[in-house]
Amino acid sequence: MDIISSITKVLAVGLILGAGLPALFALGMRAEAAGDGTLERPANPALKYLGYILIGLTAIVIVVGILWITRQTLNYYFDLKIFPDFAYKK
Repeated sequence: MDIISSITKVLAVGLILGAGLPALFALGMRAEAAGDGTLERPANPALKYLGYILIGLTAIVIVVGILWITRQTLNYYFDLKIFPDFAYKK
């Protein structure tokens, strides 16, 4: 049962980051583009700001992911601990 639990966790993270993150970015781009307005409809600043927030959230998740991958190297060379102590090997 432990193997099935592990496979399920990996599948969930893969779906969230592999498909969810690009989808979140696409929704942000779509909202930002819809907020600009055209000749047929006026600009909607709420959609524009929602697009900026979604794109910013995507960028934050990417930066945190890179920092998570490099956490041991940053700790070893620069003595920099960004995450809590349980995330580091002792």
